[in-house]
Amino acid sequence: MADEAIHNHPNAEEQEVGAIQAPEQRIERMERTLERRFEQRLDQRFEELRSMLGALNLRADQNA
Repeated sequence: MADEAIHNHPNAEEQEVGAIQAPEQRIERMERTLERRFEQRLDQRFEELRSMLGALNLRADQNA
């Protein structure tokens, strides 16, 4: 019956493909967003660590 519907309606297959592709594309966009956020947070943490290490080096130099 579903096969008949596809034969009788030429756009049915295109609609089915579109219905599958839309969620896949949404997932891909979400993955890219999460990757960007993760990279930004990681960069921020590295900058914080650099600052902390710099401050520690200054203190070590002052105490020497």
